Amino acid sequence: MHIDTHYSLNENGFTFLPKIFNKNDLLSASKGLWNVINGKYDTGIKPETRFWEPGDDPNKIIKIDKPHLCNSKVWDLITNKDFGKALAYTTKSKTIQVWHTQVVWKPKSKKESGNAGWHRDAQYWPFWSTGGLFTAWIALSNVSLNSGPVRFISGSNKWEDVPGLDFFDKDLITQDKLLKKHHGKTKIINGVLEMGQVSIHSSLTYHSSAANLENEPRVGMVVHFCTDKAQRVPLKGENSNYLDQLIDHSRAPFIYNG
Repeated sequence: MHIDTHYSLNENGFTFLPKIFNKNDLLSASKGLWNVINGKYDTGIKPETRFWEPGDDPNKIIKIDKPHLCNSKVWDLITNKDFGKALAYTTKSKTIQVWHTQVVWKPKSKKESGNAGWHRDAQYWPFWSTGGLFTAWIALSNVSLNSGPVRFISGSNKWEDVPGLDFFDKDLITQDKLLKKHHGKTKIINGVLEMGQVSIHSSLTYHSSAANLENEPRVGMVVHFCTDKAQRVPLKGENSNYLDQLIDHSRAPFIYNG
């Protein structure tokens, strides 16, 4: 397995993998995601959460949680054996379990419609420890510098939390000022990828994306996975039983078990 030696998960908080999937699988999954977006579920199972409905603003980011439950081709994509092996190799893990997915379909943006604010995934996951938790981002379209790629702050996986940053906050200018106040000059790397390539980042890596200035949508399949090093955090109240789904492998499949 070839890993991009320019960036490491441990030092930089992210890395890029070569193409893993064949074109037919990518196109089938992309078509499947479009069906899910339009409310067509070939498995008969609805997604966990929809943040966009047919008829909503077509220029807004389309984000839907757990589309792998709704479409067989999307399921096939995220359970691909070569994908599982690559994630295990890259994270030096014995097991890889997918516990959450998202489709993030970014049409051509108008003003701030395509912005996703700076955040680290761990801030939304109180039921997990931070170790052994990663996110893979599968490019289902070519991702250019102008299409609003995911961008990462190198080394931010070793930072303390920066209060006030949030995925849903589209005001990137104000967020950039906040980052500068806390950390001065930062090194930002854009995830420019060819269709079929994958980026991986840790749960603690700050990332965001800006407007898609291309005419075609920027399409990514987000795969949140845990390794054998991940640990649940006991909670009371809301989300206390969220990870009980881990025992249901028809929802949270193991894609590598070495």
